[in-house]
Amino acid sequence: MRTLVLAKWADYRPVLPAARVQFLDREPYLGVAREDPRVADDLSCGWFDDFEADFRDPVLADAAHEVVRVCPPIMLEIVEPEPPRIQRAYVEGSFMRRFFRFLVEGEGWEADAQVRAVMARHFPFHLATVEAVEATVLARPG
Repeated sequence: MRTLVLAKWADYRPVLPAARVQFLDREPYLGVAREDPRVADDLSCGWFDDFEADFRDPVLADAAHEVVRVCPPIMLEIVEPEPPRIQRAYVEGSFMRRFFRFLVEGEGWEADAQVRAVMARHFPFHLATVEAVEATVLARPG
């Protein structure tokens, strides 16, 4: 996973020279996730019964600090049941979906919509894979 993310990052690094990628284990990642504005909104709405067990977003982007954080343990849990081609597309797609937020205007859902439109136009297989896998993961118990 790390190799796939770094290879995809290498393609875009010249465009975002100040940005960086961090790989975090589960506990430090969950601590960072709690501080993420999107996750904090979900927490305040009561979306999680047990945040540590239920949080399954393996990539977070912090535009203010230009850092993309990846949690390989969560990523592995999500992609392990999938075939290899789907695994690769999910890892790359979930990473691109977050770091593309650095390349679009706007915030929140508006930035998400712009990123989705870019991915639908230029990376439709990655987008379809991310959305399909996430729908499957949300349907899995625990």
